[in-house]
Amino acid sequence: MKVPRSVVIILLVTLGASLVNMLYGRMDGWQDVAITVAVSLVYSAAIGTLCYAAGERLWKRGRGRSWTVSLLVLAGAVVVGCLAGHAVVVGVGLIRPRSFWLSYWYTLRFSALITVTFGMSAMIYEYYRGKFAWAEEQLRQKELERERAMKLATEARLASLESRIHPHFLFNTLNTISALIHEDPMKADEQLQRLAKLLRFSLDAPETSLVPLERELQVVADYLEIEKTRFADRLRYRIETTAEARECSVPPLAVQTLVENSVKHHVSKRREGGEITVKAERRGDFLTVTVSDDGPGIPVGSALPGHGLDVLRGRLGALFSGAATLEIEGSEVRVKIPAHVDSRVRIG
Repeated sequence: MKVPRSVVIILLVTLGASLVNMLYGRMDGWQDVAITVAVSLVYSAAIGTLCYAAGERLWKRGRGRSWTVSLLVLAGAVVVGCLAGHAVVVGVGLIRPRSFWLSYWYTLRFSALITVTFGMSAMIYEYYRGKFAWAEEQLRQKELERERAMKLATEARLASLESRIHPHFLFNTLNTISALIHEDPMKADEQLQRLAKLLRFSLDAPETSLVPLERELQVVADYLEIEKTRFADRLRYRIETTAEARECSVPPLAVQTLVENSVKHHVSKRREGGEITVKAERRGDFLTVTVSDDGPGIPVGSALPGHGLDVLRGRLGALFSGAATLEIEGSEVRVKIPAHVDSRVRIG
């Protein structure tokens, strides 16, 4: 059980007053010591209770920070509290003075000395304790504001980056389906169903920053099947992943962005087309996803600001704060991110 601070202060004052009385007074045995302690306790309780109650009320009203007001409160508490305490000790017979008021005047001077000594010490302690608590609260508020600002900035950055991905993705898939409508309506309908799933995924994607790799690869396969309808045998692809890697999570449309980059810059520009390979494996605490093709290499422009790979690099930086990397080596793009597994993350 926590002892109230006012009780601790009163007991400390009682101890101090008792020691002073014992040093300068005459003690003829334990009975005198007990009476001295009891008298000191009565005075300390009367004066201390008044000081503490008045001080707390003034502090709540904002006046307790004034030293002048605090000193006046101490003086008033000493006068009134000493009178109340003196009345008690005389009334119960702890002391038997010849003159009530003469004895009160003597006790008042002694009580004033003790109160000023302990009261000023307590006031200084409370003053600096309040300043420290205020500084600590200000620091905590600034830290919360900084974290809130960083969170908002990250969310805004991700929203901006994703908004630049989705229209580009939609434009390419609609172009592919448009070419099929007059040639093969049934196949166009099949591809429209694929597109519907892709659109559902892209609409739900902003609701979470990570999705299971297995779900992302389904999106990649749907996208490649749509593009395969357009390029026929010119587009060939392989997806090679381990079961452990499929359980990890990746940013939505991250792998699709890499695959789309290969289709755009390699398959679509070569008469013989090309082959795209998607590999994923988990090594320790990191997941590595590699997308490569059999072309001459990644064009320099694809990594320029505002382009697909640069946008993806920005998303990785916003999500993983430097813990993720995107490397380009010839016709191979490798993404390495912390291996995160969350069975609650599901889209579509």
